[in-house]
Amino acid sequence: MNLQDLIYFHYLAESLSFTDTAAHFFVSQPSISTAIKRLETAFNASLIDRRKTLKKMELTPAGKILYKNTDEILEKLDKTRQQIEDIELGSVYFGFLPTIGGYFLPEILPKMTQFSKALKLVEEESSDIMLNLILTEEVPIAILGHEESYIRQNKIKQILLMEEEMALWVSKNHPLAKKNAVSPSEVQNEVFISLSEEYTHHRIFDKWATAHGIVEPNIVYAKEIKTVKSIAASTQMVGFMSNILMSEDTDLVKVRLEGAPKFYISLVLNTEADNSYIQQQFNEAFIEIVKGLK
Repeated sequence: MNLQDLIYFHYLAESLSFTDTAAHFFVSQPSISTAIKRLETAFNASLIDRRKTLKKMELTPAGKILYKNTDEILEKLDKTRQQIEDIELGSVYFGFLPTIGGYFLPEILPKMTQFSKALKLVEEESSDIMLNLILTEEVPIAILGHEESYIRQNKIKQILLMEEEMALWVSKNHPLAKKNAVSPSEVQNEVFISLSEEYTHHRIFDKWATAHGIVEPNIVYAKEIKTVKSIAASTQMVGFMSNILMSEDTDLVKVRLEGAPKFYISLVLNTEADNSYIQQQFNEAFIEIVKGLK
């Protein structure tokens, strides 16, 4: 079976157009038709519904099955190709979140110059997404945030780097700006702004509000930290964020929250990942350095 035939079919199944598929691969339409016929012969099934009564091209049930599996096959091949390339080039991967990474990496990376040429950084805004990349072995090692001190995943090894209390952040002209600390009951009627569902902050806020009997809290969610900061600074909304997300030159005023929930930051590895020799060396060196930071 010709791999290129599968590639042609995969694109055709998504575009549902022989013309577009041929143009995309810079080949003739007969070349695409011939590739599909070879696949139909190989699988002994019709993949394209060729009834003239149809207004547009459709896949047959067999075609839909092949498309689903071809999608998985090509994705697996891409990952395999990347893994082989990484071994040949001696690449090492490290995942981080911009805000958290910006805090730790300037101190760590200068101590790992032996890996500088091989290093590939994987950046994600969400700790949830980064954890999933670790679990699926797409990223072998990363620094991320979490809402509980222990990450409850069997394949995960973690080294706790930091724990800090969540706090409230308000504009300088907000009434709360004059207070050093507030209780949950004092702010239950405030309008909060924090990070959206794919962020750890979202779950921390929900648990905190529930624990203190704040029913249906007034909260607005944003997808970017800059947006949360900007809105909190220009309105009367109360930001709900961890300290590490805030820079020293912030326009916001920190208000301590009594009984505040905690935000944790850890170095995380997948203990079942099949790492290359150089990646394993990188992981071990990184662990030794972060242990020295504690």
